[in-house]
Amino acid sequence: MKVERRKILIAAGGTGGHLFPAIAIAEELKSMISNVDIMFIGTKNRMEAEILPKSGYNFRGTSIKGLPRKIGLKTISFLFSFLIAFFQALKEVLKFKPNIAIGTGSYISVPPLIASKITGAKVFLSESNSLPGIATKFLSPIADEIYLSFEQSKKYFKDKSKLFVTGTPVRRTLFESNRDDAIKYFNLSKELKTILVIGGSLGAKSINEKLKKIYQKLSENYQIIWQTGKQDFEQYKTLERNEHVIILPFIEKMDYAYSVCDLLISRSGASTVSEIVAQGIPSILIPSPNVTENHQYYNAMELVEKGAAEIHLDNQSSEELYNQIVRLISDEKKLRELSENAKSLFKSDAAKVIANRLKKYLDNSE
Repeated sequence: MKVERRKILIAAGGTGGHLFPAIAIAEELKSMISNVDIMFIGTKNRMEAEILPKSGYNFRGTSIKGLPRKIGLKTISFLFSFLIAFFQALKEVLKFKPNIAIGTGSYISVPPLIASKITGAKVFLSESNSLPGIATKFLSPIADEIYLSFEQSKKYFKDKSKLFVTGTPVRRTLFESNRDDAIKYFNLSKELKTILVIGGSLGAKSINEKLKKIYQKLSENYQIIWQTGKQDFEQYKTLERNEHVIILPFIEKMDYAYSVCDLLISRSGASTVSEIVAQGIPSILIPSPNVTENHQYYNAMELVEKGAAEIHLDNQSSEELYNQIVRLISDEKKLRELSENAKSLFKSDAAKVIANRLKKYLDNSE
């Protein structure tokens, strides 16, 4: 007797904060359900178009453009691209025929999830930000369930019956390395503390500019792994540096980077924040001021208020950042405190809880 395949559509992409939790959910679903087919829908020209096929996932891309911050001519262009993306997504949904569809935030997920709902699939949302994004709030009326990372996020939704606080799904691969292997991989010294600097999956110009002014002083006593982002790498790769400074466009093995990290300097996107608490990494978070509804600030404050991270605002000086780094990395007691408080916030089974709830709906749809 032929076993019918169960089909799940995952709408995700744009940034690591939306993509990596989606991959974590997909990993859990594959391990839990033997007869499952998973298809991702994202955009044709963002990071998901490279990462997902390389990871062995069925991927389809739409032509949707970025959501403009202010109403103007770009709004017309966005709406036109949204319409095109909807019909592109609808075409893929009609061919794939998903039983259920889940999105992890971002405007990118809206067309595929609307198309899935229209064709009869159950729709689910996973929101990793403390302040829920526009896409999640917009789609919430058509969602069967919504999975949140933070308890306080509940206040932004009218129908509380469909809300579940699960934590943020984190990829299994982040837990697969050890410090000794990572030291060899990056060719680091065992004697020096390591500062890891990342500006999110796409890089961050202001963090790069600040670090450019202070990295030489820092490298006198510490070693630095610096992810510039692919867009900025060309202008930073030729910087004068010693053996204590590693400059990369993108870190493929984040599990290695986290395992050698004594102090993290980073944006506070949802994925980064979830990985900080998963690994118990002491961090200085620099929220991006260029994101919708200032959500990175609220993500950072979730940790800061619980003694699990420190914050540095984007408009503060590079000298202030230097002093904050040196003060913190020299204070073993404070580093331990930040690490322990971060670990205490981690919900290790977030991906499994979400996958189990999705499986329940799949079982009922047979």
